Amino acid sequence: MNKVITISILIGLLSGCAETVDDINEKAVARWQAVIDGDYKKAYDYLAPSHRQLENINSYESRMATARLIIDWQEVEFVKKDCQELTCEVTINMTYVYKFPKRSMGETKGKTTIKENWIKSDNTWYLLPDEKKKL
Repeated sequence: MNKVITISILIGLLSGCAETVDDINEKAVARWQAVIDGDYKKAYDYLAPSHRQLENINSYESRMATARLIIDWQEVEFVKKDCQELTCEVTINMTYVYKFPKRSMGETKGKTTIKENWIKSDNTWYLLPDEKKKL
């Protein structure tokens, strides 16, 4: 009887390690907050392992820093998610300041809605970037 209880507790503890779709809300916001804070290493860690095989951390940091020259991401807000067992489409609102290439044109503040694809791999949710969008 003790073996059954021990196995049940172990299964409960192991299943507690798996992330649920409830974690998506925080993860999507946390990844963008890392981008806003300029912590590209932290943001990179949210990318799917398959994507990290295609783009190393140095390339990612360089691309994000270059984008930061014209876009200053300011605030992120979780809107909704549409999830299946292993995939999730997350919608967030992003407030940003766009700096025009010609300084004389100044800058403008905007708000946009972003849809991201997240996948579950090894019981962890990761962002799977759209190759067409790159950010």
